Amino acid sequence: MTESVFAKVPEDAETLLAQQAVLRELLTRGGILAEAAGVSNDQCEALYQLGYGFYAQARYSEAFQIFSLLVSYNHLEARYLTALAGAAQMLGRYPDAVQHYATAAMLLLDDPAPLIHAAECCLAMERPAEAAEGLRMALEIIDQEPQHEPLRDRVDALLAPLAAAGH
Repeated sequence: MTESVFAKVPEDAETLLAQQAVLRELLTRGGILAEAAGVSNDQCEALYQLGYGFYAQARYSEAFQIFSLLVSYNHLEARYLTALAGAAQMLGRYPDAVQHYATAAMLLLDDPAPLIHAAECCLAMERPAEAAEGLRMALEIIDQEPQHEPLRDRVDALLAPLAAAGH
């Protein structure tokens, strides 16, 4: 492991300000907190596998905690965001899930899955207009990306009653 910026709690304000400047520079150049914390990609992958195992065992609270840590280490990894959103969705934390699915959707512009899952959360929160909007966006992606065609039936099934209700 590399030396961590967080290895010691600073004893004075000057040291704290210097650490903050290092972190600001790291994030400004597109870095991630894992770099500053000395956490390797292999360690992140091991954590992801642990979280995935918890999720597969329906231990969603534990999975949520692991995936939250991963997102804090690497906010640019769509897999971590999607996993965190999925755990939040399974815990009924729909607003959190929608937020993380939306972030993942911005990173995965050619994948309709985060939009579909966010729409499911919107439906659970009784926000049909937002669900319909997300599903229509998912259809646009499916129209442009033929590899996602198998998702069309799911989107159509979710969208049909919304469209019939005027959404």
